[in-house]
Amino acid sequence: MKKSRLAVAYTLLVGVPLSALVAILRAGTHLAAPMALRGNWNVHADLTPWRSAPCKTLLAKPPQLLLNVAQSGNQLAITLNDPEKTFLTGTLSGIALTAAPSFERKDPEAVPGTDAGCASAQHLNLQAIVNQQGKLRFLTGTLQLAGCASCPPIIFTAAR
Repeated sequence: MKKSRLAVAYTLLVGVPLSALVAILRAGTHLAAPMALRGNWNVHADLTPWRSAPCKTLLAKPPQLLLNVAQSGNQLAITLNDPEKTFLTGTLSGIALTAAPSFERKDPEAVPGTDAGCASAQHLNLQAIVNQQGKLRFLTGTLQLAGCASCPPIIFTAAR
């Protein structure tokens, strides 16, 4: 009698959890992780349209525009190397990347180095597509300033 109780207890305490674990692992076999974009990306873009009035000082300071991407799943945190250390949050959906400021400044006039009539780098929106050639990945997209009608979208490419 004690052996049959022991067998039942063993089945319930070991067999059932082990069966559940196998079922969970099989259910997750179809899942795929999003592509990895973390790291530093060198941006190649002609920023001269923004360097003419009224946006002449925007993103003019860094000799080479750099995106630092931190990633958790499909959520992205992007920091630019501009004087304001512009911070964008975004998502990666397949090969499409979109990012925008994570907050709005309370006083947009208090942005150093920004001309009157021009949005700050804190209003920067980024949209890009991830292209892959072998093991190399490239971003191709546009940078756009929200609220600046005289600042045209800038087409860029970025590589690690």
